[in-house]
Amino acid sequence: MVEEKIIFKGISAYSGVVYGKVYKWRPPRKKKEERTDLSPQEVKQELDLFKLSLEKTEGELSSLIQSHSHDPGQRELVEILESQVVFFNDPLFRARVVERITQGKESANLALETAVSSLYEEFQAIPDEFFRERADHILDIGKRLAANLEAEKPPDANANLPDNIILVAKEITPSEMITIDKTKIKGIATDYGGKTGHMAIIARNFGIPTIVGLKNITSHVDDEDYVLLDASKGILNRFPTLSEIKLHGLQSQFNSFVPVEEKKELKTKDGIHFSIKVNVDSAEEVQTAFDKGATGIGLVRTEILFINYTDHKPTEDEQFSAYKQILVSMDGKPVTFRVWDIGADKMENGYEEANPFLGSRGIRYLLRHPHFFKEQIRALLRASEYGTMLVMLPMITTLSEILESKSLWQECIRELKEEGLDIVKQIPLGIMVETPACALNLPFIGKYVDFYSIGTNDLLQYLLAVERNNHVVNDLYNPWHVVFLLLLKNIADVAKSQRKPISICGEIASDPMFTAVLMGLGFRDLSCAVPLMQKVRAKITETSTWKSKLLAEQVLELAGAEKYQEIEELINKTSG
Repeated sequence: MVEEKIIFKGISAYSGVVYGKVYKWRPPRKKKEERTDLSPQEVKQELDLFKLSLEKTEGELSSLIQSHSHDPGQRELVEILESQVVFFNDPLFRARVVERITQGKESANLALETAVSSLYEEFQAIPDEFFRERADHILDIGKRLAANLEAEKPPDANANLPDNIILVAKEITPSEMITIDKTKIKGIATDYGGKTGHMAIIARNFGIPTIVGLKNITSHVDDEDYVLLDASKGILNRFPTLSEIKLHGLQSQFNSFVPVEEKKELKTKDGIHFSIKVNVDSAEEVQTAFDKGATGIGLVRTEILFINYTDHKPTEDEQFSAYKQILVSMDGKPVTFRVWDIGADKMENGYEEANPFLGSRGIRYLLRHPHFFKEQIRALLRASEYGTMLVMLPMITTLSEILESKSLWQECIRELKEEGLDIVKQIPLGIMVETPACALNLPFIGKYVDFYSIGTNDLLQYLLAVERNNHVVNDLYNPWHVVFLLLLKNIADVAKSQRKPISICGEIASDPMFTAVLMGLGFRDLSCAVPLMQKVRAKITETSTWKSKLLAEQVLELAGAEKYQEIEELINKTSG
């Protein structure tokens, strides 16, 4: 008889040891099956379903227009909705969907998706910029119709969620992770995903012990099973012994208050000034960061702030309100907002791509949709008077992307001035260094920006050609790779020669194992996850810069020989 496997090995995304009851995650919305083989009776059913979706969507749009038409501040929103009504009532658009259902025997959701996608591409190809800018309306109408194709409204994800659970799933999307009531979750274990995937990042920001990349854990556990999740070692034990259970303990400190001497300047052991900021995804994290004494926010992922806006894109006023709240909460401390990094594994960009990590994401998407980009810029400019704001651009690869963005920035300043709001503050504009093209281009583009922030998660995946969420090759996603370390050193050296502020906001900034090495490579500014801020801070105060430089040199030599186990042993025994 083959002994049943009880130990499952994965990747630790946030350390902690918890013992608890399994709850297998069931996404609240299951996508309707896409088919191309409908019977005559099913064709009629799909046509009726599409007709019902049209009626529901028409009611929604009419209601939204009516509810906002009397508010002068919502004039732009009403105009957008009225434009969408024009697209919605286009008989050609409706005929395309009907034809695909009747002639192509396609299910309504597939017919709609295909019709919307083809119409969107046609509008994008029109030379007239007026029509290209309005292509987004087609996507919004498509999303509304698709949502209304569902027979019933999807259930509330938290309606039946038990307390004190270990959440087990094949994968959890960032939007689902935002929606889930995280106060009920003791730990998370998933089949797929990587340590730097956005689900893992959100879990880490809330201090939830998490293991990803367990490959087949969902097929080996059931609801109500009790398991021991040791995220410190990346191990899930299905049948722990009594002695193992007695040793368990929750190590998350997200909600615990740690007194900090805010006026005491952070310095290394030999007196060199250092800066620690935090990365945030929500207003809750902002308040926690302030309470725990963060010197600022090094990264606000603006797309995550609004990831649960499923029925519409956030308006300028909705964005302004959120940005203002963050700045006010930080009481004058610097806050760096990254503009929309749409695409890849975060907010959808509205259409399917074979490889979204190499597709229309970040600044590429924004410059192709300037109306959408300008809404965010205007909201940021309006909010800037309420605190100390910095703004940075994601996914930069060329100088032209920076220049086009700055041109839109100035255009928005002029528009606001004409509307009676004069923006007098000088808002530093920086870039995310997260592609090899950008990293190697710094000597030529540096004079056009005010600061750099390294997104190590993406930089590593693009440099090593390893998708960071791909569990098949996650063993190759190695931040100790010598080429990656050398590139980090080169970026730090270039920034120093240009006298440009530079920080790291990627996940290695949150890992105390890397802190001394990053110091040795020349970095003096890190932005990390809130729960790990104190650990990184402690590592800085106990490390001298001269010893960290020596450590970095030794690590580079070992990395060149691919002696990764020796690197960890060296770091663990090095102190001071």
